[in-house]
Amino acid sequence: MYVPPAFAINDREFAVDLIARFPFGLLTTCDAECPQATHLPMLACRQGDELVIIGHVARANPHAAAIGARHVATAIFSGPHAYVSAAWYETPSLNVPTWNYTAVHASGRLSECDAGYVLGALTDAFEGNRADPWQLDRMDADYYQKQLRGIVAFEMRVERLVCSAKLSQNRNAADRTRVIDALSRSPLPLERECARAMEDAQSGDATTSG
Repeated sequence: MYVPPAFAINDREFAVDLIARFPFGLLTTCDAECPQATHLPMLACRQGDELVIIGHVARANPHAAAIGARHVATAIFSGPHAYVSAAWYETPSLNVPTWNYTAVHASGRLSECDAGYVLGALTDAFEGNRADPWQLDRMDADYYQKQLRGIVAFEMRVERLVCSAKLSQNRNAADRTRVIDALSRSPLPLERECARAMEDAQSGDATTSG
């Protein structure tokens, strides 16, 4: 991912937080004639000083073979993002539209891991805040074992982490305020969340290298 210095984030906690809030990512490998990509929920887990991405794919998925062969992969996550109209700037005739966004690319080598552990972690993450959370022990034991046989769970120890928060840091204060105001009035929740991310970046809550 190309990241201009003004938008680069050198903070692992930024990545952990974004993945926790937007866990449905894209697992990619380049070990075939064409790049392989799978859309799936993943979690970022701290293991000591390491950051590990976990998830699972169907056993019939080509990525199952990539996991078994311990291929290098990149997991891609997108956070709040929104179209930014040039009409929102102080001088629209001297500007072009753009797109504000936040994203995380985590790369490392895949390895197979315990499917029960991964299923439990995913279930706890997505059911934990529900009034009546569903749990794995509600499943019939034979059915549970059948489901386990149909998947391949993986972990990826992150060796390279690239984070970007393109949130109008390269604009003057007046333009940033105008963009935040416009996005804050949007009927789309994701665009309003992008406005909040811009406010956080403006207040220094997002750590950048530029």
